[in-house]
Amino acid sequence: MDRNRTLRQWAGLARPAAVKADKTALLLIDLQQGYFTGGKLFIPDGEQAAANAARLLCWARRAGIVVAHIQHKAMKADSPLFAPHSPDIDFHELVKPATDETIVSKHLPSSFSGTELQKELNGRGIETLILCGLMTHMCVDSTARAALELGYKVVVAADACASRDLPDPNGTATIDHKVVHQTALAALGDRFADILRTEEIVRLPME
Repeated sequence: MDRNRTLRQWAGLARPAAVKADKTALLLIDLQQGYFTGGKLFIPDGEQAAANAARLLCWARRAGIVVAHIQHKAMKADSPLFAPHSPDIDFHELVKPATDETIVSKHLPSSFSGTELQKELNGRGIETLILCGLMTHMCVDSTARAALELGYKVVVAADACASRDLPDPNGTATIDHKVVHQTALAALGDRFADILRTEEIVRLPME
């Protein structure tokens, strides 16, 4: 028996063959300096992910695809991570928002929790979301799962996301960031999203 198949494959869900520009949005999730400064949440593959996200951003702008920049801000001013008004919340230089692009602030992992993102997307008739950003296992994962439940088609740009090293559940070892990243993508790809590389996405024909 062939067990090396995802639930999406068993259900006959085909990978996207084209992009409907007027029905698609690119979400750049938490590409913020707190992940790049070598501090508590430093992500080893973050710069590569940011570079690929920047490529997606340029592609989306040329195609007229809706762009939304998701910015995580802690609720407390003295938070050790992503405190409001701290340099941690600033966007990476490669993916700074244009003046006409949407910025959505959030306090929780999912980009939909407590935000106006769904209202913004629905108001523009968006049906498909392309996700990139940080971290794969946390805010990208939470956003993808929520998006599916809200009725969107979801694509995750595998090489425009990244994760950090994590302690194992027993706290006795470290799980490498590449393993965390790949495991998160495998879980999302089983049911919640199509997993494509940046090159695959930008080469899709426009409808």
